[in-house]
Order: sequence, then structure tokens, then C-alpha cells
Amino acid sequence: MIKQVMCVVKLIKESSNEPFLGTAGLNIVIDNPESVVEVLSLIVDDDHIHLLTKQSNLHHSQNTEKREVLPKTLKWSIITPEEMGKLLGLIIFMGQVRKESIRNYWSTDPTISTPIFPHTVSRNHFESIWQAWHFRDISQQTQDSGWLFKIGPMCEYFVQKFRSVYSPKQELSLDEATIP
Repeated sequence: MIKQVMCVVKLIKESSNEPFLGTAGLNIVIDNPESVVEVLSLIVDDDHIHLLTKQSNLHHSQNTEKREVLPKTLKWSIITPEEMGKLLGLIIFMGQVRKESIRNYWSTDPTISTPIFPHTVSRNHFESIWQAWHFRDISQQTQDSGWLFKIGPMCEYFVQKFRSVYSPKQELSLDEATIP
């Protein structure tokens, strides 16, 4: 881990001496910037959702016998891209509406209920998709795969997407206050 950090520090020091020659800003035109769906679809497109759907279905089929089957989640059905899109939407919404546990999002208690969750997908189906959610075929993993093997495709995908959508200024800083 220390070796990777030192490599990043070295790259930062080397690149900080170069003059900035790029053009900063958005690389695309957004028709309706108030539309959350339109802005999000620039980053999370159909190819991304299909990849997540394919890998999650594959992971479930490879690990069916290893997983404890609960009576409520016994009925498995192949995940569709539409369901994966709903899962991603609910996960993003969970970042905005904080609850003590995932099960509370489906609560029928009027003091904490959030009706969009049970109207979108049942809690049992959400949990079964959540268990199967995967980004890469782990049967391809070797000892030399590296510590980012499982999330590598997502990292590569997002780096490529962010580069195609936005060109940052010379100095870009992210910290714990920016991320939420």
C-alpha cells in the first residue's frame, strides 16, 4: 500500500511542474441541466447498467450453492437492466435520505416511512439483487490480479466517463467536505 501511495505522490510532483495547456469545463451540452435524470445519464449510461446486470446475474449463478437461501428470497429471478437501474436510483436516493438500517427504507411506520422505496421494488427483491451485485467475474481472478480486481472495471469506466464529460482546471482538490 505504501508503494502505491509513493507512486501517486511522485506522479503529482512530476506533473505539477508542467504548464497547463488544456481547456477546462464541460465537454458536452446539457439540454436540461435541472433534470437529474439527464445529468446522471451522462455518467451512468445503458452500457454501464447492462454490465452491472450481466456481472450480477453471473455472480448469482456462480454462487447459488454457497449462499444461504432464505425462505423470503428463495424465489430468484434474473435481474433485468430496468431493475438494475431502479437499484442504482434507490442507492443514490439512500445517500440523500438517511436511515438507521437498510430495512428502514421499507418501513410502514408513518413516522419514518419513505413510500418511494416499497413502490419501486420490494425489500426482499432489493436485498436479493444487493447480495448478487457485482462488477466483475471473480472466477477470472488470479493471485497476480491486484487489489482492485473486483472494482477495476468500474474505476476504468468512471475515469473514462468523467474524462469525456468534464475537463478539470489545472488544480483540482477533493476532500471529505466535497464528496457528500
